[in-house]
Amino acid sequence: MYSFSRRSLNRAAEHPLKLASLPFFSTYLDANVRKEIDKDRLIIEVAAGKYYKGKPVCDLDLEEVFEKTKHIDKVFLNHLIIPAISFHVRYSDFADIRIQRIWLISKTVYALLANWPASGTFTDAVRFAYTGTKFKARLMEILHLYNEETRILSNSLRLFGPLNKAVATYAEAMYKAMEEITGEITDVYTKKIYGEVTVHAQA
Repeated sequence: MYSFSRRSLNRAAEHPLKLASLPFFSTYLDANVRKEIDKDRLIIEVAAGKYYKGKPVCDLDLEEVFEKTKHIDKVFLNHLIIPAISFHVRYSDFADIRIQRIWLISKTVYALLANWPASGTFTDAVRFAYTGTKFKARLMEILHLYNEETRILSNSLRLFGPLNKAVATYAEAMYKAMEEITGEITDVYTKKIYGEVTVHAQA
């Protein structure tokens, strides 16, 4: 996520509005990435816990996990002390998107754990669970949902004074950058696992 965020910021930096260089905006972006990592870790831990208890992935209570992610959001907002920024988050605007993301991450956790060979590595598990094409597609799905939620959340971000319009414009540029980087970074990590030539997982 840090690599994805940094690449997206660098791409968005080509936009005439250099908001990311402002101290308060940079602080917000860095804290937001840490928040997303905490949420992903939560989802992975919940899914893995259910897997090891022998529960099928369809038994996961996605709404319960969603509520737990909201707690992480709350902690993030409570610790984000930036006088120039205020938030008004409406979960109803993006609840479906986040729940889809929780579901995809959870299914991925199950697929990897189910295909993790004894004494094998993460790379081994990925190769057994997915073809290179399907693995990249799954990563792109997850990141695209993250991009969509980030885009909607940007509407919750309010700045005092004339910067509001500038933030809205920059947020759109940031979304476009994130979508572009999604394709690029998933290609990079897929090649790290499968090599330049796609290696198909064993049946």
